[in-house]
Amino acid sequence: MVMAHLAEEAARPRRLVEAPRGLSRGMPVPWFVKLGVKLGLAAIGVHGARARLLGLARPSFGASDPAKLVGTPQFWFQRASELLGRPPRTMLEVGPGRMVLRAPLLAGLGAECVWFVDPADSAPREAGPYLAAAATGRLHGVMAPDLSGCADRAAVLARSHARLLIGGPAALSAIPDGSVDLVVSEAVLEHVRREDLAPLMTQLRRVTAADGVGLHTVDFQDHLGGGLQHLRFSDQFWASPLVGRAGIYVNRLGLSAMASRFRRAGFAVEVTEAVVWPKRPSGPRKPHPDAMRPAGDDLVARATLELRPG
Repeated sequence: MVMAHLAEEAARPRRLVEAPRGLSRGMPVPWFVKLGVKLGLAAIGVHGARARLLGLARPSFGASDPAKLVGTPQFWFQRASELLGRPPRTMLEVGPGRMVLRAPLLAGLGAECVWFVDPADSAPREAGPYLAAAATGRLHGVMAPDLSGCADRAAVLARSHARLLIGGPAALSAIPDGSVDLVVSEAVLEHVRREDLAPLMTQLRRVTAADGVGLHTVDFQDHLGGGLQHLRFSDQFWASPLVGRAGIYVNRLGLSAMASRFRRAGFAVEVTEAVVWPKRPSGPRKPHPDAMRPAGDDLVARATLELRPG
């Protein structure tokens, strides 16, 4: 109990924001119906790229949304520049998914070398979406490189001095030690399996420059309606391949545990903002023993972490 309290204190946010009503609720369908449908589709092979092709696994944001496409990287570069005392020259994004589209915009913001790492390749391969992203950037003052003559993604990434690495933590071995000024992720770390978190964080610490910065937003809710329904299940079920294929797996770590794991990997951690519920959201009255965590963590829907090498 004392250790849990100390962990919560170590993850105390600088700023608290009350979660808006309906946060991440999604379609107005009971969580158990969503669970059953997703598991059923995964069982018959409709998951991942196939589900996206059928329009059944769309992200909760539009990849062409200027706030997502341009505003988010502008914030990253602004904040990193404040912390570094200079603009970041190199960066790594963990789990970008389709947002590899931002490669030319990151180059336009001043990145001289960009790495993306993702366990699966879900980014467009044709050049068109990247050309459209670059055009959106120019409308918002970000002068992306000239992409004329780029026939596919490979050409766009080369023109943007960017590289896409596919695989787990081991894929980061392609990045030299201490070479990354800025490491970022958006609602990705909660999807990393517990056994992969330590290797991933070790690699992130290795590649981060001595004065580098990490900016990570973590979503601690279930992915069935924006509550805590994921805490009702055993690890045997929740960590099963079927749940993984269904796209609803999250590692169920709370804010204090996530911050503690980064500290063990050699980072100094500051929780700059937490989006919190005023009372415990929908979920089991008593979590499964495999999903127990400090009570304070159950009130945190999302949080933003800033990392510096410790």
